[in-house]
Amino acid sequence: MEDDDRFAHALATDAADRLVRAQDQAIAGGRGGWWLEDHGDSLAHDYLVDELRRARPTDGLLSEEGHDDGDRVGMRRAWIVDPLDGSNGFGSGNAEWAVHVGLAVDGEALVGAVAVPGIGITASTHDVPEVPDRTNRRPVVITGRSRIRSDGQFLAGALDADLTACSSAGVKAVLVAIGKADVYVHDAPLYEWDVCAPVAVALAAGLDACGTDGSTIQFNKDTPVVNSLVICRPEFTADVVHALQSRSSMAAQRDDH
Repeated sequence: MEDDDRFAHALATDAADRLVRAQDQAIAGGRGGWWLEDHGDSLAHDYLVDELRRARPTDGLLSEEGHDDGDRVGMRRAWIVDPLDGSNGFGSGNAEWAVHVGLAVDGEALVGAVAVPGIGITASTHDVPEVPDRTNRRPVVITGRSRIRSDGQFLAGALDADLTACSSAGVKAVLVAIGKADVYVHDAPLYEWDVCAPVAVALAAGLDACGTDGSTIQFNKDTPVVNSLVICRPEFTADVVHALQSRSSMAAQRDDH
């Protein structure tokens, strides 16, 4: 597995470097927006798929930008990649994007790399981030901008925490791993390519990664969707899961009436 860790780290880093160059060149030439998003998606996808097919030809492969023929299902090893997570940010010229390279073995996210050029890091199971000790500051909940008024505000209130948001599941997971946030929550479905590499990195760093009901997340399923995601420091996990499950129970009771 050590070779896989190194390989994933190198792939994510190299793909991110290519994307940075492409972003700089496009913006200097006055191009961005949808064109740059599509260009970045295609560039990173082609690079990652070519390298994975060359170096790991017998493994399964699932990429956000590729056609899923289903052959990966049932394979013990499947690479699950998001060539450009946060493509809107990439197309806008900001730093809220990442490259995800994950490997699921028997459905478990064991290998992962998340390259985030905007903060100058590739967090991976090869180069595991060291989660710093907490200070006496208030906890910080991070979520996507589309989830601020639902997951974010609710959980920040339940934990008496500050709230922040950004694009890219990978960026948010890495911010927890390096101590810039304490809890990342997304109480809605995500695709496996959004989640696999961040979960592998989070677990390797000693963080908890689970569904909002506390369940273990499984990968390489027929339908590659994860129902929900929490990545957080272990001291917050019980309170996070309890708060979110209590909300779900109350919502179910209202629906019954």
